[in-house]
Amino acid sequence: MGLVGATLLAMSFSATSQHAFNNADKAVEYRQKALSIMQNNFAVMGDMVKGDIEFDGVIFAERATDFAALSAIPWIGFSQPGAQPGNNTDALPAIWDNWDDFVERAEQFQNDAKALQEAAAAGDQGDIRKAFMAAARNCKGCHDQYKD
Repeated sequence: MGLVGATLLAMSFSATSQHAFNNADKAVEYRQKALSIMQNNFAVMGDMVKGDIEFDGVIFAERATDFAALSAIPWIGFSQPGAQPGNNTDALPAIWDNWDDFVERAEQFQNDAKALQEAAAAGDQGDIRKAFMAAARNCKGCHDQYKD
């Protein structure tokens, strides 16, 4: 189990005694905002990969760096008591029913984001496309399983 998995599991055990949020609604809002910012960065990169907008290696690398940095942020928002799934959320109860799988997917997501950042920094558009598609498959797989 990687650092993220260990951290998430530790948080899930200690969440009732110590957490980073005032209440469950704040935890849901936190994770939703983090995921939304990631999606905004990913959408621009996707438009470049698809050719909908002109590919700009500098902008792509900046977006990939932001995406990778953000990839570790939302997960604590899933461990807050009462935010499972919480109010006004598309998160499905399957997340908590399959917690170990969710943690593994979160870890892989971060690995994919880092690989995309590295490919973007290297600048080879073929490698960028492969790394982007791997991250996109991971996003879709998790959404198909855990998002309404």
